[in-house]
Amino acid sequence: MKRLTLVRHAAAESKHGGMSDSERPLNRTGLGEAEALGKRLLQEQLIPDLLIASSARRTRQTAEILARELGLAAHSLKIEAQLYLARAEDILRVIRAVDSNVRHLMVVGHNPGISKLASMLSSKTRITELHTAQACTVNYPQSASGQLIAPSA
Repeated sequence: MKRLTLVRHAAAESKHGGMSDSERPLNRTGLGEAEALGKRLLQEQLIPDLLIASSARRTRQTAEILARELGLAAHSLKIEAQLYLARAEDILRVIRAVDSNVRHLMVVGHNPGISKLASMLSSKTRITELHTAQACTVNYPQSASGQLIAPSA
């Protein structure tokens, strides 16, 4: 793998009624955030070979919007239940299991795990927290150099 992009899902509805946390969909703001981030990633030419997302509804929706905006084929999007509210170490385990032919992997997940992993992997940019619909790209094999990507410049 030459590049890893970590993405926090876009803004979601608050938990209410009988809805479980994993069922929370993106809200109107989140739908716009995800679309804007997809356009920004496309502009930056950060198009992954494979996009893996948590099984939660909000991360699946974020990933589907990103895939659409980036023009990814359906087989390039994979849902991974292990990523739901995963710790940084668990996310890293999923990443390490990806086929070595994948040159650019994008992972859509949740805080605090996704932000903690971004912080662990980036050496040049101090990352404390990824906000909704924010991405961090780390390039390899050179020394890890994190770059924050927000929906709008």
